[in-house]
Amino acid sequence: MKLDRVKEEVANIRRTQNFFLTALVGIVAYLFANFELKPNLRNVLAVSALIVLVPILLSFKDAMKRKLSELEKTGKDE
Repeated sequence: MKLDRVKEEVANIRRTQNFFLTALVGIVAYLFANFELKPNLRNVLAVSALIVLVPILLSFKDAMKRKLSELEKTGKDE
């Protein structure tokens, strides 16, 4: 039972991580396509979103490592 729960948590982390990664790629693509030296609201918001998304993705990476180590321990116990 615990093994299934941990596997489901890992799947949820991956799904959410993929969502944020897709958003990050979209924002970077937008900045490459529409970047102007004169700052406008869209560019400022896009850069702000990058600044917010990168730490979120790094936290998901850490959460994934913790859950995978928990999954390994659970697999050995059962």
